[in-house]
Amino acid sequence: MKEFFFWKVWSPSERRMTAVAFAVLLLSLLFFIIKSIDPLANVIRWNVLSELSEIPSVVDVFQLGQWKYGVAVPSHLVTESFIASVMETDFLVVQLFWVFALSGLSLVLASLTTMPRFWYLAGMIVFILLLSFSQLEILNVFGEGNRSMFLLAVVLYGGLGYYFHAFRPDLGIAVRISGMLAVSVVFALIVMFGAKTAFPAFTAASYSFPLWLLLTVLFLLVSATEIIAALVWLSTSASPGKGKAGLINFIVISVLYLLLLLLMYLKNTKVIDWNLTLISPVYLALFAAVAGLWGFRRRADATAGTLPFRSTGFWLYTGLFIISAAFAAFAAGTANDPVLEVLEDVVVQGQLAMSTVFLFYVLINFYPLFQQNLAVYKVLYKPLRFGLTQTRLFGFAGVIILFSIQKLLPFNQAITGYFNGLGDLYSNTGEFVLAEQYYKLALQQEFQNHKSNYALASLALKQGDENASAFYFRQALLKNPSPQAYAGLSGILVQENLFFDAVHSLKEGINRFPENGELLNNLGMLYSRTNVADSAYFYLDKAAENTSRPEIPATNLLAILAKSTDSGLLDSLAAKSEKHSYLSWQANWLAIQNLRQQFVKEEFNKEAVPADSMLSVSAFAYLLNYTTNQAKLDSMPAILLPKLAAKNPVLSEDLTFASLYSEFYSRSKLKALETLTAWTEEEGEKSQLYNKVLGHWLLQLGLYDKAIEFLSQVEGTEGTIGMAIANALSDKKEVAVVLLDKLQEKSPDNAIGQLKQTLFSDAKPRSGSDSLVQVISKSPSEKNFDNAVKNNPFDAGIVSAASEYFRGKKQISKAYKIILDALRYNEYAPRLWEQYAFLSLEQGLLGQANEGEIKVKQWASAADYQQFMNRYQPMRALIEKQRAEFQ
Repeated sequence: MKEFFFWKVWSPSERRMTAVAFAVLLLSLLFFIIKSIDPLANVIRWNVLSELSEIPSVVDVFQLGQWKYGVAVPSHLVTESFIASVMETDFLVVQLFWVFALSGLSLVLASLTTMPRFWYLAGMIVFILLLSFSQLEILNVFGEGNRSMFLLAVVLYGGLGYYFHAFRPDLGIAVRISGMLAVSVVFALIVMFGAKTAFPAFTAASYSFPLWLLLTVLFLLVSATEIIAALVWLSTSASPGKGKAGLINFIVISVLYLLLLLLMYLKNTKVIDWNLTLISPVYLALFAAVAGLWGFRRRADATAGTLPFRSTGFWLYTGLFIISAAFAAFAAGTANDPVLEVLEDVVVQGQLAMSTVFLFYVLINFYPLFQQNLAVYKVLYKPLRFGLTQTRLFGFAGVIILFSIQKLLPFNQAITGYFNGLGDLYSNTGEFVLAEQYYKLALQQEFQNHKSNYALASLALKQGDENASAFYFRQALLKNPSPQAYAGLSGILVQENLFFDAVHSLKEGINRFPENGELLNNLGMLYSRTNVADSAYFYLDKAAENTSRPEIPATNLLAILAKSTDSGLLDSLAAKSEKHSYLSWQANWLAIQNLRQQFVKEEFNKEAVPADSMLSVSAFAYLLNYTTNQAKLDSMPAILLPKLAAKNPVLSEDLTFASLYSEFYSRSKLKALETLTAWTEEEGEKSQLYNKVLGHWLLQLGLYDKAIEFLSQVEGTEGTIGMAIANALSDKKEVAVVLLDKLQEKSPDNAIGQLKQTLFSDAKPRSGSDSLVQVISKSPSEKNFDNAVKNNPFDAGIVSAASEYFRGKKQISKAYKIILDALRYNEYAPRLWEQYAFLSLEQGLLGQANEGEIKVKQWASAADYQQFMNRYQPMRALIEKQRAEFQ
């Protein structure tokens, strides 16, 4: 077990540092794994574009016998599409990269200080050369173009390293690593607080790209033979007695492994185009790297003390491992696909070339030992015939040959990745011209890479150049197509009214990504624009099964079905629909409830009102649909919506109009009528809507003459039918017949005939006032009278009875107010004028009382007028007598 837990015999400080190193390594691997799952998701988000449309629905119903008369008002539907965002940098990735990269670098530099003088100096010279290529002067810490930052880094790292190497060789590795980490922290703080550039961490990462890439490539090549070494261990570490079986097993599994690498190489280089499902190079790299934690120990031991594993080799290998994981995560976190392909090529071609030579090395050196069934893995790095140095040189030469066969494409891709990083940097600083130049330089090295093309499309979108954006989106689809690029291209084509091109683009994207819910949703929405409901439903239903946000396709399905189905199917849909808490879905659900004329209690979604009161499309649609649907059940919108209207001036009129429904049905009918009456006096696009709604409300209140006044302004069937009903109910049936006959001539309809029969059958409208009259007759109380007046503040019978009651209770001002309110819209009711006259007398207002008496005489029958005078004259005479006596 010692070979597996080799650190158990190390000193306590070494073991503690080993635990820390393993923890950092595991975190760096986790960082890489998370960011490599979907590299594009790190820089491109799926945004949601919400669009609003209207559908007519009848939320006001006037019941007359079996006949229902309603006017159509807009309910609002929300449809949503997925929009791929422009490419943006995740700066958390940059910060984490530096944490792990500097940690790994500190391990590497600390391990160098324990090496012999020649190798220490050689390692530091290479590090300083790579550091010089990082262009630290670009950070402008000590002034623009000043190279003092590079000199400071050399002094800090080199000086401390030389001190450890030359003057304190007795110090343990833990102290050396801690010292290098302290220098890294100091260096990072200097850059953080002293750099004059906009994004110092990102600037440093972009310009130091060659340093980290070369260290990563070095590590991948160093660990390239570890899988073959592991196969040697697997074949020869078992119990004795296998004989030739161990050799045969080793050859078979090694050849299969090399064949796998060869197929991957041929597929990556497009030599073959087989639809093979091969293991990802990531797994090969990880397996080789992890195996190297143990395998590298034997390699270090074979150096005859040049690279002692305990003091040098383990820390050097672990540091390079951490750097490689961090750099790969950084490349994935910025979706720099050329860099990822470089690393993939180094893994595949490095392992193919170096493992092939290493297999030859194993067989030529240890074939006799295999035959003797000995533990070859113990002497794997003690060659008998063919040396390790030659093996590494031939392996490296093989890698160069494989790269050359590709015309040095990996080298060009590395340059592409470098320019992409600089393009990202200057795109974030707002220097779009410079960013565009770097991205185009990247395209000169590899014109098909997705990163450069999508980034250029993003720059074009930011600057409003749709044509250039469409071109680069198409270019991004050439080699490494992505759903985001297809969505971006189709979105631009839709904006340019190239509908069929957009459909074709999305279909092509779905052929490549058949389970991408975002593309399926967008294609369904495009079909919905052409009223191809079957295709729209198919794609949206499929999208709901394949997206992480199924509520969006569900929202769109409600909108499409609301526009294309009859009432029976809507009822069926309502019964089967899965409920969602998503605001857009709830807005569409309420719209469907309006279409079904189902006005049951719904809980208000408080998320509809954001903290800043600035409404989104979804919130706006939800609030309007909720208010009209719940007008009789919830008075809250009458208070809330006017407040929101003040914060949303563009939506002010629609919000206020919707609030009038809640005001009319649940609070003050008078206020709602007065507001809407004022609006009808203004000429505008919605004057027809306001007139018909106001006319309908007046019809419900029994104010038929007033209703005729406003419905006469409404063109079309709704206005004509409303006027006919109002005339019939105000005993002008001849006028109603004429109106309905003209309407029937224009469009023969059996429903008109049924309406005629209803009007001439003396059917009475269904009203809640009748039941309220019975309540106040049986149980006269202030509460019952208040409720009756609130329900219909213009009904002459209710209001006059309430006035009599409050007069009897000496609440003259309250009685007077409800009479005045009622007369605003019901000035032809003699019973109201009677109360007006009595209340005026009660207050000593003889002039107003005289006005009331004149109105009673004008509108009441002779008998009613005489009855009124029998009460009025004594009251007036008494008041006049009292005034005379006072004088």
